[in-house]
Amino acid sequence: MYGEGMCAHYLGLSDEEVDRLVERLSGERPERPPEEPESRPAETAVPQYEQRELDYPQSSQSSERPRGERQLIDVYPKAVSPVIVPTFDTAVGVTALAPGALERADLAWGYGTQWNPQPIFNTRIESADKPIWRASMEHDRCVIACRRFYESSGTETRVSERTGRVIKQQYLFAIPDMPIMFIGGIRRGDEYSMVTTRANAAMAPVHPRMPLILHPTELTTWLGPAYMRLADRSAVPLVACKAG
Repeated sequence: MYGEGMCAHYLGLSDEEVDRLVERLSGERPERPPEEPESRPAETAVPQYEQRELDYPQSSQSSERPRGERQLIDVYPKAVSPVIVPTFDTAVGVTALAPGALERADLAWGYGTQWNPQPIFNTRIESADKPIWRASMEHDRCVIACRRFYESSGTETRVSERTGRVIKQQYLFAIPDMPIMFIGGIRRGDEYSMVTTRANAAMAPVHPRMPLILHPTELTTWLGPAYMRLADRSAVPLVACKAG
C-alpha cells in the first residue's frame, strides 16, 4: 500500500522504553563526564559514530532478555507509536537538554490531507518551506527512536515465498553496535512525519533518499533553529542486509 514512499516500516520501541530513554536523554548523561557539562562538539564538526553500544536504556522486561531477543515492534503508517517530543518551541531551541525538556507523545504516523486518502508519512528536509510542513518544521520538530528501518529496492526484485509473485527486494538498515537509532521527525497535533534527506553512499544503491538519522550529540541541534546544517548525512555508517 505504501510502496511509493520511502521508509514505510521501522522497528520501534515500547512506551516504557521510550519513557526511560526520555529520562536518560534529558537527565544526567553517563556518556558525558559530569565535570565537563558544557563540552560540546564544534558546530561544524561531524560526530563520530563510535562502534560501541552507547548506554541506552532498555525496558525492565527487555533488559532481562538476551541481546538477540529484544522486543521488536513493527511500525507502519497510520500506526500510533511513541515519539520523543520537546516541551519547548524548536524555533528557539535550548542549549542543553535538562530534565523536563523532553516527553513521550503517542502519535499517529502520517499527516492526513483532504486530497489524499493515505497519510503523508515522509517529509523532505529540502521542503521545509512548503505550506503543509512549514509550521511543524519551524516549531514542532521531534525525534523518532527506533532499532532499524526497512526500505524497498527500486531495481531489485525477488519471488515472494508466500504468494509466488515477483516483489521488490526489501533491505533492513541499522548502525553497527548502536541498538537505538534516532531519526528526525515533525509533529502536527497527534500526527508525525519522518524527515528524509539525500541518501548517503550506503543507502543510495537501494533508494535515493534516507531518513534523517541523528547522532545522540545532535539532538539539541535538530531541536533548535540551526537544524538545516544536519541535512548532510554522508557520515552515518549504515549497514544493510536483505530482508525476507
